[in-house]
Amino acid sequence: MESHEVHPSCLVSGEWVGAWRILKRLGAGAFGAVYLVECEGEVLALKFSLRQVESGDLNQTGARLQKELACLLQIQHPNVVRIHAFGRWPHPMQGYPYLLMDYVEGPTLHEWRRRERPTFREVIVLFGKLALTLDALDHEQIRHRDMKGSNILVRARDGEPILVDFGAADYAQAARLTEGPLPPGTPHYRSPEAIRFQRQHFKDRAARYTFRVTDDLYGLGVALYEVLAGRLPFSPDLPWEVLNAEIELKVPLPPAHFDERIPPAVSRLVMRLIAKHPKDRPQTGRALYEELQALLCDGGPALDERTFAQSVDLVTTEPD
Repeated sequence: MESHEVHPSCLVSGEWVGAWRILKRLGAGAFGAVYLVECEGEVLALKFSLRQVESGDLNQTGARLQKELACLLQIQHPNVVRIHAFGRWPHPMQGYPYLLMDYVEGPTLHEWRRRERPTFREVIVLFGKLALTLDALDHEQIRHRDMKGSNILVRARDGEPILVDFGAADYAQAARLTEGPLPPGTPHYRSPEAIRFQRQHFKDRAARYTFRVTDDLYGLGVALYEVLAGRLPFSPDLPWEVLNAEIELKVPLPPAHFDERIPPAVSRLVMRLIAKHPKDRPQTGRALYEELQALLCDGGPALDERTFAQSVDLVTTEPD
């Protein structure tokens, strides 16, 4: 039986994990906990799995952290959180897996929008960098699979967007961990084609959806819609059956409907990013970046208007 005294969910300020002293908890969920830690003046983030790899839990919690490790070891990019070490605690062989990563000081994308009220130009520049980040992941055959505003941090010291939380990520030749047709993800950011596949194959226990870069681009499009319109394309209060039907079939109002100052070309690009069919979206992160650059060149002074200060609805990741 697991001891509560050494369980990673119970760590408090001042306790030690190896050479690292816990400063505070940054966040926790059903599967993991993240702490701010320090050693000889160096401050990093320590992410724990709350279950051991050998625990056999249905969500494969420990195995998912190992998969996250594999993804982060394959990609080195200035806009992806860096990993520095990994191991197990308190026992180096039977303990709980952990990752030691950069501590990115700065708000989430949603918080950045509310605090800073960035201009449309600043939003386009930031999303251009995220588009190139997705392109770099695509070249390594890595899919993030949970693109959303809460997984994008805007670093305080330089305003760079940093993509974090690869707990749902996948890479080529990786073992599948999820039972069911769809990979982990957040319902409001799932692409229409993923929802369609689930509806068409829900009786087939062997059916597995092939996640593509256009799925990640769809999620990025939803995040861009939120930043511009101040709301999700579809209400966060919908029952999941209705939400799935709307994602698959209903075209939401364009961002410019909620803020007429949004340049029409910007609003149209957002609607293409969340198009119902992947062929109607930019096909790569590089292609999206080039379209965003064209908007910067052609947008004129309208791009220097600031976004409205509406609230953004937050939704959470589901494992299946």
